[in-house]
Amino acid sequence: MSKNVALLVAEAPWFSFKKNHDQASCLPFFEGVKKLVNDGTDKPQLNIYHCHYYDNKSLSYALDHLVDTSENIQILYIGGHGDGKRIADATINKTTELIKERGKKIKGLIVSSCMAGLTDKLAAATESSISANSLSTLWVNGPNWVISYRYAVDWFPSALLETAIIKEFSESYHQEGKLNSKASILECMQRALAPFDLNARFASDGDTSKTIRDTLRIWVRAQGASNPTEITEELFDSFL
Repeated sequence: MSKNVALLVAEAPWFSFKKNHDQASCLPFFEGVKKLVNDGTDKPQLNIYHCHYYDNKSLSYALDHLVDTSENIQILYIGGHGDGKRIADATINKTTELIKERGKKIKGLIVSSCMAGLTDKLAAATESSISANSLSTLWVNGPNWVISYRYAVDWFPSALLETAIIKEFSESYHQEGKLNSKASILECMQRALAPFDLNARFASDGDTSKTIRDTLRIWVRAQGASNPTEITEELFDSFL
């Protein structure tokens, strides 16, 4: 099995041109990871594919375009402002449905959006569904792991955290080819979080500051399992 990894980036505009002329994007952060982990043309590669989206319909088109890659290992990043019900103008319910239907090769999911992890709705993306792009009835499993945020996060710190997560998972897929067990995914997350102060301010809930420990949520569906398991508490307990 090829160990090449496709990072699929679906990103809504973060700011208006008046507020942010050069239009901030996580893409340059991820391109830095690509340059770091691709240490030889004869070795497994991280390749990045990028699309914009705005709402349910455009996200559907973006995902159809993004998942059509030659790599068998895909990490999907979806970014956009959120309120716990929507990511940009795409609803979380519809987003989850779209991912499930296109999950054949998606191994990991990062949803970079404020309060997208407030409920367990995103965890449903890991469940099996009928493929949206198959000419026959084909059941496919969703991602093995899902990461998002419980509270409103600041743009730059969350971009740094996501960059670290993508770096660690890309390297692990390059080395192992598969990360199907809860233990292997947990170890990868531990390495990604190791450089960060888990108790420093990272997000907010109204006027109350929240830490990475308070904010991050992680679900895992190990290979062969029907339902996801939240490992957030187990992950942070491992740092005590």
